[in-house]
Amino acid sequence: MENRLNLLCEAGIIDQDICRGMMQVVRQLDEQWHLPVFSEQGEIAVTHMANALMRSRRGEVIEPLDEEFMAEIVGSACWEDIHQLHHALMQEFDVALHANEKGYLLANWYGLWGAAQQAV
Repeated sequence: MENRLNLLCEAGIIDQDICRGMMQVVRQLDEQWHLPVFSEQGEIAVTHMANALMRSRRGEVIEPLDEEFMAEIVGSACWEDIHQLHHALMQEFDVALHANEKGYLLANWYGLWGAAQQAV
């Protein structure tokens, strides 16, 4: 995961501060939240978060997440945990994340949370 983030940084896709923060995110996901961050789904989520932060920093706006899927996430039994997770991870960054990006990140955390539950 560290190699992937460093490659994104070296290629100029993400800034150095985003790279450093994402390495902290990886540690949090693994050590504090015990989520499968080193899985394919985890790599996708981390890469998406890094890119989402950069898009927000540059003022780029993406389409919002499907409303039905967002409602499913908000209505899920793990919503409070996912919401807390998202808030904790965002503390690593001094970037105002666009609301549309937040929906996709929440969807990634929802999927990662589900994968962790299935592994138990």
